[in-house]
Amino acid sequence: MKSKWKWVYNPFERIAGWSALVIGVVVMALTAVIGKLNRVAFDGVLYAHAGASFSFLTSFAMRAINFLALFLTMWVAGILFSKSKVRAVDVAGTMALAHIPILLFAVICFLPVIPAGLYDIPRIIIFSIIYILFAIWVIALMYNAYSVSCNLKGTKAVVSFIVALLVAEIISKLVIIFLLSGLFTHSPAMNVSENNLTKDPVVVTDSLSIRQKTKNVVKSFEQGNYKDITVYFDSTMRKGLSSEGLKLAWIQTSMTCGPFEKANLDSLKETHVDKYDVIEVPFSFQKENLNLRLAFNGKGEISGLFFVPINK
Repeated sequence: MKSKWKWVYNPFERIAGWSALVIGVVVMALTAVIGKLNRVAFDGVLYAHAGASFSFLTSFAMRAINFLALFLTMWVAGILFSKSKVRAVDVAGTMALAHIPILLFAVICFLPVIPAGLYDIPRIIIFSIIYILFAIWVIALMYNAYSVSCNLKGTKAVVSFIVALLVAEIISKLVIIFLLSGLFTHSPAMNVSENNLTKDPVVVTDSLSIRQKTKNVVKSFEQGNYKDITVYFDSTMRKGLSSEGLKLAWIQTSMTCGPFEKANLDSLKETHVDKYDVIEVPFSFQKENLNLRLAFNGKGEISGLFFVPINK
C-alpha cells in the first residue's frame, strides 16, 4: 500500500531523466491548452490567475518560462549544495514531471469554479481553496524531485529548496511581466510609433488642473507609459506603488476583463469626497467595463488609483 501511495508524492525513484522529461513536457503542453480553454493563466511557478483572457501563444510561453525558471534555479542550487554530480536532465525531468497536479487542476476548472468577475467572491474562495490544495501537492513533488535528482536531504535540502523556489517564482513573474505583457492585451494606442511615445517623465506643473492630469494618466495607460503616471502620485503612493507594480496591475486587469479597447474621457465624472477630489473615467475592456477612479488631494496629487466596476 505504501509503495502505491509513493507514486503520488515521490515517483522519482522509479522514473527520472529523459523519460520523466518527455512525460513532463507533454503534461505541461496539455496544461497550457486546457488553461487557455478554461481561462486560467499560470503566470508564475506557483501562481494561477482565474478568469484570464490570453492567447494560446501566451499560455505556452507562460508554461515554458515557469519551467525554465524552476529547472535552472533548482539545477544551480543542486550544483552549489550537493556533493554528488548533478545531471541537468535528471533535474529537468523530475521538475517537469512534478507539474502533473497542475494538469489535474486545470481539468477540474472545467467545472463551474472559475470566478465570473472581480466580485464573484464565492467562486474566488472555492477556486483559491482548490488551487492551494493542489499547490501543496506540487510543492511536495518538487521537493522530492529536487532531493532525489540532486541527492540532498535534511536541513540543507529544505533550506536550499525553499530559497531556489522563491527565486524561481520571482524570475518567472519578472520575465512574464516585462517580456510578455504585450501578449496579454492589445490596445489600438499600442500601434503608435515608438518615436511618438513620451520618453521622458511627464513634467508636473501647478498650472495643470486635475482634469488635465487625469487625461495625461489615461493617455499613459493607453501607451503603456506607467512611469509617466507615477509622477502625479503623492509620497505615500510613490512608496506603495511603483511603475512596475502599476504595470502588473494593468496586466492582471486586462487578463481578467479582456483586452483593453478604449477610455471614454467624454464621460468623465468629478465628485468631492471628504478632502479629496475624485475623478472617474470609464474604461472599456473586451469582457467587462470598469471605471478608473483617481483621488486627488488638496495639492493636486494622486492619493488613490483604483479600477472599480461601473455603478459600484
